Amino acid sequence: MLVWGDRVKPPVRTRLTGHTYGVYYTLCIGLFRPTVRVPRTVMPPDPVLYYMPHGDLVPGVFAACGFRHFAWVNDNTVGGYAAALPALAAGVDVFRIGRGGHRSPYEQVRDFLRERTGPVGIFTDGGRRDGRVRTSLAALAKDTGRAVAPLRVRADRAWEFQGQSVPRPFSTIRVSRGEPIPAAALSAAGTERSLEMLQHALDALSEAAPCGRKTP
Repeated sequence: MLVWGDRVKPPVRTRLTGHTYGVYYTLCIGLFRPTVRVPRTVMPPDPVLYYMPHGDLVPGVFAACGFRHFAWVNDNTVGGYAAALPALAAGVDVFRIGRGGHRSPYEQVRDFLRERTGPVGIFTDGGRRDGRVRTSLAALAKDTGRAVAPLRVRADRAWEFQGQSVPRPFSTIRVSRGEPIPAAALSAAGTERSLEMLQHALDALSEAAPCGRKTP
């Protein structure tokens, strides 16, 4: 069974770097939030697992307060900005993967998905964890019966910093979602093929293809 995340603490340097970025992102969110237009987003009530690329994390935090009937799974171990997500997005259900204990990160997410009946979004801070989450999506679909769909949350005007998109003041957040890939199709495709299917769906959203839906 595929597992992502490390059970040991990252090196001190990694933790310091992560928290430095966390302070930066949190300041950006706090300073720019009043000037960034965020639409109220209504996701379909279907039990779909939405995967959001780590580069969309900061605009995703902005947009989270506008989501309804939605939960987030966060595989964050060093970034302080994601810790601010529950406070910034009042009323949004956020599940943070714990470290240690008797359940692996995969088992925690699997059990959380089984308990939820509505749509759930999953994101990471990138790097190896992002790759592990992607490779685990097919197994999660098989174990939970959830279809998987790509989700992009972007600002029409943004800065790029350390692989992250940071919305500029007076920008507008755009949310788009792809067509769900059935759990049976992902399970039958296997890990490699399911990764290709997900990447193709993400590319289609990035290119604003017809299959991408703009969510008002």
